[in-house]
Amino acid sequence: MVALSFVSIAIHAQTDNPRGIYKMTKLTGHSGEIEAPLEQYKICTDDITLTVSSWGATFGIVDNDHQVFNYTGDQPKAKNDKSALIYDSNDKHFTLKWWSTFANHAYFPKDDWCIEKYESGLYTERSKPFFDALTGTAEVDKKNPLTGTWRFIGHVDELSDVKKELPKLQENYPASKYFNRFFVFTADTWTVVFKNGGAVNKVEYDKKRSFTVGDKFYFVKWLSKNRVAVEDRVDYHADWMILERVTDGSAPLSHILGQFGSVKK
Repeated sequence: MVALSFVSIAIHAQTDNPRGIYKMTKLTGHSGEIEAPLEQYKICTDDITLTVSSWGATFGIVDNDHQVFNYTGDQPKAKNDKSALIYDSNDKHFTLKWWSTFANHAYFPKDDWCIEKYESGLYTERSKPFFDALTGTAEVDKKNPLTGTWRFIGHVDELSDVKKELPKLQENYPASKYFNRFFVFTADTWTVVFKNGGAVNKVEYDKKRSFTVGDKFYFVKWLSKNRVAVEDRVDYHADWMILERVTDGSAPLSHILGQFGSVKK
């Protein structure tokens, strides 16, 4: 697993490696400098840089930079060097300068440099619940024990089979399509988080027995204090999603970083 390592850096330094979560605020392309025309974030760690883009309440997480963002200065090392540049950087902001080969793009020129400016601590109202779920460890609410972070380990057809099926789910989990997929419940939202993105939706609870998301109703059967079966009804057939509470204090992002691996040289 790759740990999310954010370092303590001097407030006024402008040559440090960016570490943390940053939102794009400005973009300079073929129309000059403009306010960021899209909602985009960079997660910068010692091992990898991930990009998060937002479409409504749905988020995509990708490794499209294939490098760790370390300070380079604002000038290429050689005349024909088109490597991405990172400068004016610390824990508060950084500037990314990269060479575009896009043809007929709305913002990016072809065969020229683009500049993107990023600042930390900025989130839109719709993105903050996602990043809170991604980086946080929600605590259990005694009034509603569903709140918290849950690992989705798989489906069972019938609850009567759960004692027999549960050991198989746990054994096969690391190789399953549900590996490191999380449901994070708060008082107001549930967030589905996994390697390829996630979504945030408003949630309403009926104590601990059920909850609704939009117009969809989910019945909850408690198997133990830290394990639940959630009814997932499709047409007239009901499967049961088995969720196990995450109790090791880790945030979903630490697991997702591990899935992407490291590009550190």
